[in-house]
Amino acid sequence: MKTGFSLEKARELMNRHGIDVVVATSHDNVYYTSHSDIITITMLKRLAATIIPLDAEPTLLVHPNEHVTAQQTTWIKDLRTYQGGEWEPLKPLEQLAFNLREQGHAKARIAVETHDIPGALLDHLRMQLPDASFTDAQPILDKLRSIKSPEETKHLSRINLATAKAITAAFEMARPGDTEKKIARDMITQTLQYGADTVAFMTMGAGPNIHETHHIPGPYRLKPGDLIHVDYGCLFDGYLSDISRTAAVTKPTKHQEEAYAFTVAAQRATEEALQPGATVAQVHQAVKAFYEAHGHPYTRAFIGHAIGIGCHEPPFLGPSHGEWVIEPGMFLQVEPSHAAHGTRIHTEDSIAITGKGPRNVSEYRPIEELQIIK
Repeated sequence: MKTGFSLEKARELMNRHGIDVVVATSHDNVYYTSHSDIITITMLKRLAATIIPLDAEPTLLVHPNEHVTAQQTTWIKDLRTYQGGEWEPLKPLEQLAFNLREQGHAKARIAVETHDIPGALLDHLRMQLPDASFTDAQPILDKLRSIKSPEETKHLSRINLATAKAITAAFEMARPGDTEKKIARDMITQTLQYGADTVAFMTMGAGPNIHETHHIPGPYRLKPGDLIHVDYGCLFDGYLSDISRTAAVTKPTKHQEEAYAFTVAAQRATEEALQPGATVAQVHQAVKAFYEAHGHPYTRAFIGHAIGIGCHEPPFLGPSHGEWVIEPGMFLQVEPSHAAHGTRIHTEDSIAITGKGPRNVSEYRPIEELQIIK
């Protein structure tokens, strides 16, 4: 689908940061800025780049094999190809440098994805443009992607609700004695029926496996008294879902019920803290205070994150991103967890930040009600 990229907003941020040109090279940012989903960027480590000048038309640079895909999907008129590929990784950088020189950026201040381009390749790019200065593009690209367009928010709301619905349906179909793998397969089938294109990730564990955060579904069979936990997401038209649920098999124990109730209460407290204008640091302090008021230490690095084209997008709801401000248009995942008395509970829901406050858009069934597999 078309992303929420705004060239006007990008240039406003570039002006603010003193940047002459932004070069996006990661899969997610090339897709975001160009609307072209070039899968070989991650599959084959094959270069594609969106070149966004402050005062000229953007350019999309791709391998010849991706020309048709780009031509059919991008809004960028200046579409170019290069020779070479991952088998001679310096050659594409030379073409990128040639394009930048040709466009008058030989002495420019260029923002590149320093967390994405390997050091040797970045060094080679610097050698090709010795009079240019380089800085990190991440502050600009992260800020742009953190505010979703109305279309992105609508799409993300729909796909996360569909994923929550599929999880609920698969747990309703499950029975004691079923394997983790069977339940995961049923869940995937349901999500595909609800419009998913493919599975992005599937982690599920039951019984003793709930303590493994990202357990791969296997042959373990559900037993009465078990808990089962799933953290699961799919790709829908280029965007990701990410929902987590915990269910009990037959009758939950008192400790399981108490741990579940606390985790849901922690999620509600986090949701309530996500008010427009609050800083992430304030959200973190509110969550920490909630845990400690109930006699539990809070040591997590973050209790949530944004989502979109990527699964974990900024801001992360923890001290490392404490200066970020919650704004309308953000789309955040809230995922508290709690472990006590041999029990581990984890939930995750999608929260759209509106001008009136946070709104849970993925709660297919009331999460206060622990789902029971009978």
